[in-house]
Amino acid sequence: MTELFDLIEIDPARTVSFLCGPEVMMRYAIARMRDMGLSEDRIFLSTERNMKCAVAFCGHCQFGPTFVCREGPVYRYDRIQEWFEKREI
Repeated sequence: MTELFDLIEIDPARTVSFLCGPEVMMRYAIARMRDMGLSEDRIFLSTERNMKCAVAFCGHCQFGPTFVCREGPVYRYDRIQEWFEKREI
């Protein structure tokens, strides 16, 4: 629901964004925030995924080269942008 962004004004230098929800929704929200001038290092995502072992052993929560159970679940977008934009992951 990115239409709500039309109702607000932000100062990109003073704004930090924290997103959680379905990844497809976050993709659209990120695109809209970038259009508003917010840089990738000021966007944080909660990338919660199903975790089984919680110690990076089983690989179930692997996200690119990281494991959500060990290094997440909150990531700065510029750190995971390469993998977040790939639909296979």
